[in-house]
Amino acid sequence: MRIPRFYLPGEYQPQQVISLHKEQVHYALNVLRLKNQHPVEIFNGQGLQASATLIVTGRRSADLCIETLSQPQNESPLHSILVQSISRGDRMDYSLQKSVELGVTQIQPIFSERCEVKLSGDKLKKRRDQWQAIVISACEQSGRCTVPEILPIQPYADWLSSLPQPVFGLVLDPYASNTLQTLQPPKTNRPVHLLIGPEGGLSTAEVEQAVNQGLTPIKLGPRILRTETAGPAILAGLQTLWGDW
Repeated sequence: MRIPRFYLPGEYQPQQVISLHKEQVHYALNVLRLKNQHPVEIFNGQGLQASATLIVTGRRSADLCIETLSQPQNESPLHSILVQSISRGDRMDYSLQKSVELGVTQIQPIFSERCEVKLSGDKLKKRRDQWQAIVISACEQSGRCTVPEILPIQPYADWLSSLPQPVFGLVLDPYASNTLQTLQPPKTNRPVHLLIGPEGGLSTAEVEQAVNQGLTPIKLGPRILRTETAGPAILAGLQTLWGDW
């Protein structure tokens, strides 16, 4: 049976007792229906994992007693940054969730020309926090112990101007001539920036700007992928070529 996993940041020590948060208690006792002394795993988001035992202390409270520590080596050697144009509804959620399962290192949300989502102020922060929660949940499910960061949301032009030089990056363009099979891996362990457009795609001007900044335009076969499919698809391809698949 699969052992339930919970994200609890901090340092761990054997025999340490840690209290679960209210939402985690509800999930453990009411959703998973775990009983007292059930084995669980926790991770701190920085690579550390611990085997622990659930201690039910009340109807709405529970602790974990840490037993052994480990540092699973299951992070991809591919340093990938998904630069995802913000999409509507659960499309963005799907893209983030699957990208985490596929080993993405960081996620950079951006506002591009054809984005239909308008966010500012508190709504911007709330949405970023929601995305980070989706990322944590995907780590719990997939066995990752390092939590990818949702970077601060930026306008497209600001992100593009902040790129280091030289940069190694790919911009998805259904009209490009390059494919994954024609690419050469980066000569150093530089991060790979993966630029994905929103529902309407990136504009011609945006693709040209990305190319001028050093990104390589590529297409993923003869079919046009939806925005929520494109990021996971290119990550899967790169994991096969240069990662740990």
